[in-house]
Amino acid sequence: MAFLDLPTLVIENIFSYLTYDEIAKNRLVSKSFNEICMTLLNRGFLMIERRHALALKSVKAQLPRRESERRYHPLARHCDILTSIETRISMLNMTYSKFIDNGLCCFIPGRVIDEIRRVLHIVESSKQPPRAHEVLQELRDISSMAIEHFDDKISPAFRKRLQEGAQVAARPTHTIGEGGTFGAMAPLAVHSEMVQLRQRSLLTAKLSLYLRAQYKTLYKRMVDYKRIAWMQSRSIRELTRRQKDQDATIADLKKRIEQELTHTNQATSSKGIAAAASNDGSSGQPLRHFGSQIKLDLSVLPIGTSKRNSKSLPNIKPRKPLIKLPSLSDDEPSTSTPRKTLSKMRCTTDEIRYLSNISKKRTNPGDEEVEAKKMKRE
Repeated sequence: MAFLDLPTLVIENIFSYLTYDEIAKNRLVSKSFNEICMTLLNRGFLMIERRHALALKSVKAQLPRRESERRYHPLARHCDILTSIETRISMLNMTYSKFIDNGLCCFIPGRVIDEIRRVLHIVESSKQPPRAHEVLQELRDISSMAIEHFDDKISPAFRKRLQEGAQVAARPTHTIGEGGTFGAMAPLAVHSEMVQLRQRSLLTAKLSLYLRAQYKTLYKRMVDYKRIAWMQSRSIRELTRRQKDQDATIADLKKRIEQELTHTNQATSSKGIAAAASNDGSSGQPLRHFGSQIKLDLSVLPIGTSKRNSKSLPNIKPRKPLIKLPSLSDDEPSTSTPRKTLSKMRCTTDEIRYLSNISKKRTNPGDEEVEAKKMKRE
């Protein structure tokens, strides 16, 4: 039985005992060997990427958050080595991934894969690995040489083929495990990928539900705002109409007031002219007879013997009261007793005192107020 008549899984298992550098060299044997070795090289590069990502994730989870504390942590060298490997892997991806996806080539430098595997084994197995520049010196040299060789001598031909439109279908890569157990690790890798896809689908479903709820709330708000804007525009139109009506009414009122003011001014001016004309003709007669109409009764004035009145009116003499004193001739006949005469004399004296008091009250109005207050108190 020939070697190539064996199943592909058996051939891949046999090649798994070789290094990736030897697999890359065996591509020169034949076309069938070339196809098998290309799939193994592409698969090895993908596995190295996943292994590196898991290692970096685990190391970062154990490191502290502060940058100052990370420098003195025992896993600081591990983190430095893994970050430098990440930069190299990203550079290789940028160089080869475009052409690998188009099916023009595979991951050619198998020795780079071997070197990355060796560095990852050192990082995973040793608690205190050497410094990053000591471990990664070989990897840097090999990867930089491979990238330069590919960019200078291989990629121009592939770019021409891409421009011409000759694209080869990308070859499927079978998932295998590390260490050569290809057939046994394939179901586990498929299961892990399915789990990841389910998780992503659940996340997308939750995100879609959240976005749908947000869209509903925003749509409701938009409808409410549109309704409020419509109501405000209607109220603005109503207010403008009312303002116009009020302006018109105010203008009418101004016109009416001005007309009434003009009429009243004309009427008052005509009345004033007529009154002036009538006064000019008949003003002399009433003024002439005005003095005869006034009659002063000086007997009513408060003229007495007080000092105030004597000062204010020095030329006016007080009038004597016309009171007749009782006499013996005017009294009753001689048959009456002397007691009756005495009583009449007392009455007359009381009347004289009363009249004198009245004259004093007229002369002093302040005393009247004092007496009135006294009467109220009593």
